[in-house]
Amino acid sequence: MLDTATTIDTAAMPAALSPAPLSPADAEALRANLIADAIAELRPNLKAHGGDCELVRVEGNTAFVRLAGACVGCALASVTISGVQERLIRKLGFPVRVVPAH
Repeated sequence: MLDTATTIDTAAMPAALSPAPLSPADAEALRANLIADAIAELRPNLKAHGGDCELVRVEGNTAFVRLAGACVGCALASVTISGVQERLIRKLGFPVRVVPAH
């Protein structure tokens, strides 16, 4: 049993067990993939109402999306964008800004 006063020396861990730091390019790619996966999970809900949301690109923590179908020209498109942003933040656990791509 591990005593609560005992600390684990992670420096003594084998390299295979220690997480390797990500390069900036790898971190950016991981962030983009997480955002793309989260948006892909939301798309069926939008499609059920005749709309769609496509991820165009990710720059930092900003996701540029293109609405399609019934969402184009809809008065509530900005509400949809805000809803997508809120769901991404909840799912991913980090701030994401969602903006329409032009």
